[in-house]
Amino acid sequence: MDSTNNRLANAATDGEIPEEVLDEFKVFLKQVPVNRLNKGLRKMLIDYLFYNIDDGLPLDFKDLLTDLYWLYELLDHLPNKEMETE
Repeated sequence: MDSTNNRLANAATDGEIPEEVLDEFKVFLKQVPVNRLNKGLRKMLIDYLFYNIDDGLPLDFKDLLTDLYWLYELLDHLPNKEMETE
């Protein structure tokens, strides 16, 4: 994915991530099966596109899609609890 607009789109993360946010992220990772979330979000996106492609998409859909791309990249690289127990 092209990262030329990343600096503007992600300006909020240019500084240090607060410890409280990191703690909440750790809780999230402990509570939510990453693989299930990853697959579920992808299925929801495909379902949304399937039923809305002809009706027009939101004007900011490119930004939303870019954000989802980076979320999927993150999810693809997180440890999966289901896989760790095998």
